[in-house]
Amino acid sequence: MGGKMRSMALGIAAALALVACATVSSTPDAPAVAEAARARAGQQHPQILAAFGGEVTGPTSVYVKGVGEKIATAAGLPGRCTFSVIGSDVVNAFAVPGCYIYITRGLLAIMNSEDELASVLGHEVGHVVADHSARRQNASTLSGLGAIAVGVLTGSGELAQLAGQAAQVWTLSYSRDQEFESDDLGVRYLFRAGYNPFAAADMLDALGTNDALSAKTSNRQAGSEIPAWARSHPLSADRVTRATAQAQAGGGVRGQPPEMTARYLAAIDGMIYGDDPEQGFVNGRTFAHPKLKIAFEAPTGFTLTNTPAAVNISGPNAKAQFAGGALPAEGLEAHARAVLAKLVGQSPVQVGQTQRSTTNGLETVTLPARAQAQSGQIVDISVTAYRVGTSAYHFVGLAPQGQLGPLAPMLSSMRTLTDAQAAALRARVIDVVNVGPRDTVQTLAQRMAFDDFRVERFLALNGLNANTPLPAQVKIVRYAS
Repeated sequence: MGGKMRSMALGIAAALALVACATVSSTPDAPAVAEAARARAGQQHPQILAAFGGEVTGPTSVYVKGVGEKIATAAGLPGRCTFSVIGSDVVNAFAVPGCYIYITRGLLAIMNSEDELASVLGHEVGHVVADHSARRQNASTLSGLGAIAVGVLTGSGELAQLAGQAAQVWTLSYSRDQEFESDDLGVRYLFRAGYNPFAAADMLDALGTNDALSAKTSNRQAGSEIPAWARSHPLSADRVTRATAQAQAGGGVRGQPPEMTARYLAAIDGMIYGDDPEQGFVNGRTFAHPKLKIAFEAPTGFTLTNTPAAVNISGPNAKAQFAGGALPAEGLEAHARAVLAKLVGQSPVQVGQTQRSTTNGLETVTLPARAQAQSGQIVDISVTAYRVGTSAYHFVGLAPQGQLGPLAPMLSSMRTLTDAQAAALRARVIDVVNVGPRDTVQTLAQRMAFDDFRVERFLALNGLNANTPLPAQVKIVRYAS
């Protein structure tokens, strides 16, 4: 959630039914990106960047664009694709029609060579070339609360639709055959561009390792919550086997050339790891913002996803979103009612009686409501707002009728931070270090800026296992100065 206080509400229709993306026709052997599709994608591009953390600029961005252009040329699309790094720590990459390709810094963090970067960009270009967005499968979700954050912030229906389109790209999944086709095309582009074709299989392995580590560190079962990259790109052992076979069939040779690794590591050295301080920090189920000096905890079994506009909270049956803005002159209840009004729009809604209380010394107003979604499902809604100085913060909760109860512990955890607590919240960055003759996995892992699972995090970050010899350089995560 951004450092500036922002007013936010949600449209029920958009929250429960995402709009469809525009598509463009092309074929694998004669790719074409229509001018109209490029123009539409160019208009949406700033909103997509804003919706998913803003664009990462500087040397990292320049490097990714350069690698992307090599892949675009190999695909027969020189100068026809746009590659952007977005400032999200979610591990994901996606493409929109018109050949706009987005990759998160969260995904960059777990890569270890230029070949692996090229494999991901090649896979995404493959989806564009094969026109897969026209036939993408809808992921099953209760709501797309995060989908319309941009429209909510601006009050613009047009921007809400664009943000909804961006969120659809983020959450919709491809079929198995589509993934196979894009994998095949991606390997083909690696060969043509002179990259190691085995990097595609290596990257799929790295994604699986990252999910297993995420499950371990968040105390969940691997696969119990599908990670973003798997929602948009379903992973299977078949994909790893197939990508390996494709590389072998083409005469590829395993192994990462040292220069590919060194060049890549130099490009991401110093990159922010995890949350950006401007958006606050998610640590497990806790959200804390050093500038706004506020914090809360999600309930057990729920996960937090931080965005520039809001914090999305997702659980088994209920979903919520946290944001804030300036306190209106009319008071806290007026803020809650304004949030609810933007949320429901013209949809019929039953509004309950306002409930007033105090939460950890903060004036609190809760506004309950009930509405019928487009699907016919009855949805309970709650807007719980808090006064913090001259600001108002709020949770919007959505759940099937009678199932908002699990959100109660989170609502009662909202609190302010002391100056010392806020100062203790520090950003983490990627630090590329040379491996010395006395260094071991254990000594290097001790330098990781984490309190737990240091060895496991170090190994996963560097694509190593306990028996792998240490390379000349490795990544560690340290606190920013």
